[in-house]
Amino acid sequence: MRGAYAIGVDVGGTRIAAGLVERKGRIVRESKVLTPKAAGPFGIVDAIVGMIDELTGGIHPSEIAGVGMGLPAQVDFQRQSVEFSTNLPLGGVDVRGLVMSRLKYPVTIDNDGHTAALGESKFGAAKGIKDFVMVTLGTGVGGGVFIGGHLIRGSRGFGGEVGHVVIDVDGPPCPCGGKGHLESYAARPAIIRAAQLAAASYSGASITRLAGGDEAAITAEMVIEAANAGDEAAVEIMAHVGDMLGEAMVGLVNVLNPQAIVVGGGIGESCPLVSERAAARVAAEALAGRRDIKVLVAELGNDAGVAGAAALAFEDHDSREGMH
Repeated sequence: MRGAYAIGVDVGGTRIAAGLVERKGRIVRESKVLTPKAAGPFGIVDAIVGMIDELTGGIHPSEIAGVGMGLPAQVDFQRQSVEFSTNLPLGGVDVRGLVMSRLKYPVTIDNDGHTAALGESKFGAAKGIKDFVMVTLGTGVGGGVFIGGHLIRGSRGFGGEVGHVVIDVDGPPCPCGGKGHLESYAARPAIIRAAQLAAASYSGASITRLAGGDEAAITAEMVIEAANAGDEAAVEIMAHVGDMLGEAMVGLVNVLNPQAIVVGGGIGESCPLVSERAAARVAAEALAGRRDIKVLVAELGNDAGVAGAAALAFEDHDSREGMH
């Protein structure tokens, strides 16, 4: 039977968002909770299951094509297993099995950057674009690569880790254990560290005021608010984020020659300066396609991961049913 709806779940380092999604991408019900990191993997699974139960209340199981989940982790797509997770305690945890054992629906998991790219490809800024790179800036930095209209996962599903492109081999440590990765410069923790350093001097006074005078209370969102208002210290911080993003994108543009780069995630979508600086760096330094490459801001906002995860569930359902 053709399921009319799918459940899309976007698990992030800060929050979990889930939605009941129609085939054309419209989210008809949604639920959001803070990610219960401290509760460990089982607490995270409990939260996911509770959200799905809430979303599917009153709907016949035959109407649900399945559940798709985007996880901030390296996911072996063929085995449907979580190999490694930088920002959540999910590495080696059978997330799919734990969720599916408590539900009546099939579950498919993927990396959250992949699901965001799927969402933008089917319903958002990249609709109709066959070759593009998606990058999501949030608690971590993720992404996905589409070539010829197909999501490129690689041999085991670990491809598309845009956040771990190396910018400087002697750069700051990355949460994954490496050094100088894009995530070391462009994720929330990096922005907060830079803002706290600025707050130690007069130039960062406005950021400190937004935090109520408490440097420890500074958030990336405060820095973005100050940057959008023209604060000099905040503009310098977010311009650096954009430059580092552009530096990473230069290499990918040269290797892949995409039509577009789509910048998403809470940070990428809320601070225009980031995508502007990235576009300028690509235009100045890239070789392949630098004259016509487009740098686009994602259109779906926080819904990209949910819509993309639901699309993943629809694809899995239709493949099982032999539908095209």
